[in-house]
Amino acid sequence: MNIYDYPTLYDVLFSGSCKREVEFLKKTLRCYCNISGSGCGRIFEPACGTGRLLWRLAKLEHKVVGLDLNPNAIAFCNKRFKRHGLPESAILGDMTRFSLHDLRQKKPFDLAFNFISSFLHLTSETLAMSHLHAVAEVLKPNGIYLLGLHLLPKNNAACSSERGVARHGSLALQSQLRTLSFNRRKRLEIVEFRIKATSPKQHYEIVDTFPLRTYSLQQFRDLLKKVNRFDVLETFNFDFLPIQLNSQKEDVIFVLKKK
Repeated sequence: MNIYDYPTLYDVLFSGSCKREVEFLKKTLRCYCNISGSGCGRIFEPACGTGRLLWRLAKLEHKVVGLDLNPNAIAFCNKRFKRHGLPESAILGDMTRFSLHDLRQKKPFDLAFNFISSFLHLTSETLAMSHLHAVAEVLKPNGIYLLGLHLLPKNNAACSSERGVARHGSLALQSQLRTLSFNRRKRLEIVEFRIKATSPKQHYEIVDTFPLRTYSLQQFRDLLKKVNRFDVLETFNFDFLPIQLNSQKEDVIFVLKKK
């Protein structure tokens, strides 16, 4: 099973923090892009999934575009845009190979964002570099990329398990993300993502297994240096609080400015 083939469940599971995420994006536009108010920003989300944030930003009259490799997620996202009277702005495509032309745009973006470690699905340095170069190419000069990822603390093993719960109406979800195997030398972690869904009429479980690439802080810094397209302006934790980086930090949002 592929968890991304179940966009309704995915959307419910990750929608609890939408309000805080949108506020952080608005703050980023204001502080780093000199854009205040609604309707002024051009915003791009690679690996947009269900577009849970994009449609909210579009309701604020920002120009938004999303890109994702999963056709079910793209269909879900565009149906929601349409339901809210918004342009269908989600495009099927690979987050390692895209251009403004592919995104059906003529003008570059002020801001791109990727909050929930989708970047780690790029399991080789070649793919990671290709993604960062592609994002840089669709941003305007000094444009901002907010990249969130789970770092591997120095000398520590991969995270063994994370659990979550979510509810929407009569639908209740329980999730578990756990590491099945971890190879530090190959920088590869095999992860199982399990969702139990319960409603008055049904009960079912979805189990997906996939590889993720691991990064220590130094390894990510080395990647940025090799790509040479971005400077790190600031860093935040996943609660959107500013932090000072060290080798023990785990969940980090990097504010990257295009050179």
